[in-house]
Amino acid sequence: MADKWDWLKDEISGFKAISKLPVILKFLRGKTKGADDITKCTLCPNMCRHACPVGIVDGKETTSPSGKSRIGFLVREGVLSESLENLYPLYMCLSCGCCESWCPFDFSVSDILQPFKQKAVENRVVFDKFKPVFENLKKDGYVYDKKPDDNISGKESNGKILYLRGCVLREHYPDIPKKAINVLEKISKDNVSFLNDEKCCGIPAYNLGDVELFKKIASENTEVLNNSGYEVVITSCPTCAYAYRILYPSMGFEIKPRVYHMSEYLLEHKESLRIKSKNEVKVTFHDPCKIVHGLGKPDVLHNVLVSVDGLEVVKPRRFAEETFCCGYGGSSICLLNQKLADDISTERLDELKKLADIIVTACPSCKQSFDENKKDDNLQVLDVSELLELLSLK
Repeated sequence: MADKWDWLKDEISGFKAISKLPVILKFLRGKTKGADDITKCTLCPNMCRHACPVGIVDGKETTSPSGKSRIGFLVREGVLSESLENLYPLYMCLSCGCCESWCPFDFSVSDILQPFKQKAVENRVVFDKFKPVFENLKKDGYVYDKKPDDNISGKESNGKILYLRGCVLREHYPDIPKKAINVLEKISKDNVSFLNDEKCCGIPAYNLGDVELFKKIASENTEVLNNSGYEVVITSCPTCAYAYRILYPSMGFEIKPRVYHMSEYLLEHKESLRIKSKNEVKVTFHDPCKIVHGLGKPDVLHNVLVSVDGLEVVKPRRFAEETFCCGYGGSSICLLNQKLADDISTERLDELKKLADIIVTACPSCKQSFDENKKDDNLQVLDVSELLELLSLK
């Protein structure tokens, strides 16, 4: 049955929605059962486009969810060459998973595009701006150019909890890990440790297509964490939590300690938080994509915030499963099209800043995105750990 789906390839060539209406009808009637994911996504009339931050802000057919898949399909079939120009739209993906909630087949576009990126790296078809990231990860296990000397003096201990900072916090917000550790120690009644020689989780390598480098980093991190003796690993970075808990096991690397994102641990121990705001404080919040879609915890940040007495929490229009990416996800857009990343960030900020002067998030990349694009100095963007430090602890 090798030629069973050849009719789909014929129908897709030079795809135009109006002239190819019979194909769309076949798709909607379930006639494509048995086709692979890239073919299904290629045929789909962009049913998730309204939820895709890139599709909304960029507004181009080539970078819409189904548009990217069509280009990938044509590259796979040899209609288009595997050139940087042709592959560029495939990297205009935030890996946010917003498409998945609206997909009739329940898959994420970033997942079905991943093999194309991996093959491009294997064939050495790599954007120049990706190469320093790969080299930095190989050299120092750190995504940025120079690994910082940011050890938290006096905080290494023999407790049961290990806190992992992640690259973005270490590079841009070195004070947040200290605040997070203070909060964790107050609610856990235990010493919280950290790793002086912490390495990147490897997700940037994976997102950019170097899966072998990702596996090498995953193997090294798994060995360190499994031999550490800690029972619990907590990180403020949703991407790190997703990597350790979801992506590592999918590739055969099982982490023995229980892995939490900071917000998950806070919610699980909310009775121990006992936090009360001294004054009425009004906040809104931004749900990070990797918590919502990656970890499958759409309400966790909101539930942490509403557990704080004296805090007025205003829900944005797009929250939980309908959250809108900050624009700095996916690793590649910030490298290849910083303006698009910033425009997506501004789109989200325009919604949130109308609701409150304090925006709370639980992702360092989201905080960085908003900090770099907010125009109003009175607008505060706080990590959830920063917020809890600002409030009084009983």
